[in-house]
Amino acid sequence: MPVTVADVIAEPSLGLRPVVTPPGGLEAVVRWVAVTELADPRPFLAGGELVLTTGLRQGTAADQRGFVERIVDSAAVGLGFAVGLSHDSVPQAVVDAAQRLGLPLLEVPYRTPFIAINRWVADRVLEEHYGRFRDLLDMHDALSRALLGGDGLATLVDVLRGFVGGDVGVIDGLGSPLASAPASTTWPAELIPQVRTDPGAVAVGMALAALPVQVDGSVPAHLCLRRPAGALDVLPYAVSLVGLELARRQAVLTGRRQLLGQVVEDLVRGILAPSEAARRLAVSAVNPEAHHRVVLGEAAGDEQVQARLRSLPWLVRPRVATAIVGQHLVVIAEDDEPVHELAHLLHGQLASISSSVRVGIGGGYPGVSGLRWSFFEAREALLRGPGVNDREPLSLSGLILGSQDLPLREIGEEVLRPLIDFDAAHNGGLLATLDAYLRADGSVGVVAARLFVHRNTVRYRLGQIERLTDRSLASTQDRVQLWLALQAVTMLGQPEPLRPPVRGGASRPEGAATQREAAVSRRCPTMAP
Repeated sequence: MPVTVADVIAEPSLGLRPVVTPPGGLEAVVRWVAVTELADPRPFLAGGELVLTTGLRQGTAADQRGFVERIVDSAAVGLGFAVGLSHDSVPQAVVDAAQRLGLPLLEVPYRTPFIAINRWVADRVLEEHYGRFRDLLDMHDALSRALLGGDGLATLVDVLRGFVGGDVGVIDGLGSPLASAPASTTWPAELIPQVRTDPGAVAVGMALAALPVQVDGSVPAHLCLRRPAGALDVLPYAVSLVGLELARRQAVLTGRRQLLGQVVEDLVRGILAPSEAARRLAVSAVNPEAHHRVVLGEAAGDEQVQARLRSLPWLVRPRVATAIVGQHLVVIAEDDEPVHELAHLLHGQLASISSSVRVGIGGGYPGVSGLRWSFFEAREALLRGPGVNDREPLSLSGLILGSQDLPLREIGEEVLRPLIDFDAAHNGGLLATLDAYLRADGSVGVVAARLFVHRNTVRYRLGQIERLTDRSLASTQDRVQLWLALQAVTMLGQPEPLRPPVRGGASRPEGAATQREAAVSRRCPTMAP
């Protein structure tokens, strides 16, 4: 227990006599003892001290009143005035000032040295600090054992509630409780992001405190308290333990995403037979018979961004699985889940790691083949541009994506080969120009604005495209063929950078080959919107 002014008075070995005992003043906590004979000791007081003096420099009533006023101004909790030295008794001016200002005043007898009071208070303060430290270690140990005991967060929050009082819960980023004590407690999910609180700022009786739990630089959950009653110094350790548990869960989630991602990728590529795909999906807790909708998210960026994408700490609803396929985060939700809400939540999560985010939503279909088709629709929607894009039923792009049993990518490459070769050799920008021209419905002005070139440059490039491909951009049939080729190459992806063929078996200089392949690799991504 903290040392109070009343505790100091009650110690018989000190022999102190209370002179002024204002209401509530004796319950003030004594942080330390300060001995001074200065007329103005304020520069040397920090607040919470029991000030001891002999009144050596307080020869007049004005000096005595001023001294009391100055120590009250410094937030001292009491004054001990020694008698038998400078003064035979406590001066009346000191008594009057203490009564007026509500400062506890003690008479220190001649036989009691100041060092005795100082030592007694110091021993009690250190004893109290040691006791708090010991209690804190006991609480740390209890929380650690609760977390490791098998029930994880549920037991931890129950034990923590016993220490701090009030309600305790761990609430994830979607506003769902991961654990709560009592279990029936409802939490205002919409308020939690607005009341983020530092552990040191939590006060007894707070209506709501939400302590952010960080994992790898993000905040997947909050440790929430409602009207805590005490033992708040254990909160920083509790937050760290919750973070460790969420990091463990995140590692498990990342592993499951990778395993499920391999299943989804094999299913999409047509490598798995439907029966084998159904078996492997069931192992990954995805019901192969249910109706599913797929949401794809993509965050553009360097390797660091892609690494954060793979370990995105996104805690989802029970019937929502997530997977990693290439550079996409895949969300597989049963058809009755609020898929558009999930898509916007996914977009917000990805926006925290990248400024360029695209999200596509597929339709809801039954079975393994329906899951595959929903993936294709989501990918086609994603390619339409930044933000959240919904599917287009029966789109030609979707039909292309769903026809992976045909060599559509290779056919598309063959159609575009003259442009690929030219761009690689001359950095001509023909593929980008063709893609922009077809997307702009043949508007030269729009293409020039999008590519930041002159209109005459666009017209010149269009002439080169027609000459190299032997197709007319004024012909609807030729336009459709070129557009389908672009879609097949872009959406079906490229396992390796497109490489112009080496004719006649002649070898190329290493530097030239590298430069050419790098140019091709740079040009092909520009076909994506």
